[in-house]
Amino acid sequence: MDRLRERAEFLRERYPFAAEVMTLYLALLEVWSSPPVEAQQIVKATEAAGPAALGKSVRELDPVAAMRMWSTGLETTPAQTYLARACLRGITPVVRLDGPCPMCGGRPQLSIQPLSDEPLVSGRRQLMCGRCQHLWNHSGSTCPSCGETEGAKRTLYGESDELPHLRVDACSTCQRYLIDVDLRRDTKAVPEVDELAALPLDLFAREQGLTKITPNLMGF
Repeated sequence: MDRLRERAEFLRERYPFAAEVMTLYLALLEVWSSPPVEAQQIVKATEAAGPAALGKSVRELDPVAAMRMWSTGLETTPAQTYLARACLRGITPVVRLDGPCPMCGGRPQLSIQPLSDEPLVSGRRQLMCGRCQHLWNHSGSTCPSCGETEGAKRTLYGESDELPHLRVDACSTCQRYLIDVDLRRDTKAVPEVDELAALPLDLFAREQGLTKITPNLMGF
């Protein structure tokens, strides 16, 4: 948790546009650091540190129902999804879905370009599951959403001075995308945290008519 906290504090100071998101994330880290996590703790942290609209929404929800619906793959509202994911972080869902994650069948939330000298990785791209945070290797030439291999992957935006280690990887076939975190460009990056700071990239992708494969915890 210390590594996550330090990175979130750094990103909050460096990127003012991500300050609100990081403030809420830091509040959630305090709850997650002392398991077991209770839904009421998540609600209180959200009301204290998050946007007023989100705090009001989660206060009115049935957390048990939200967690049950999300964990079994049923359609949920953004507030239900947020509450369920915050409450169940680090817990592998019992029900397995039919997605590509080898652990729980979930769908990827982000892509990672690991350091080339990491053992057993050899510089291959990794995907992180948006459901259980499991990492697995995935070909960089194959779309993580539809599986297209012929010219599907393309970089729409990235390598900017502001966010040099983040980019949008999109598929020209299914029009879906995810954020790619390049650890070779920033060895201090923490993918789970840095992806939350990619707000300008997410907005750009939406303007291009793209849909994120799996929104992050904050719904972006």
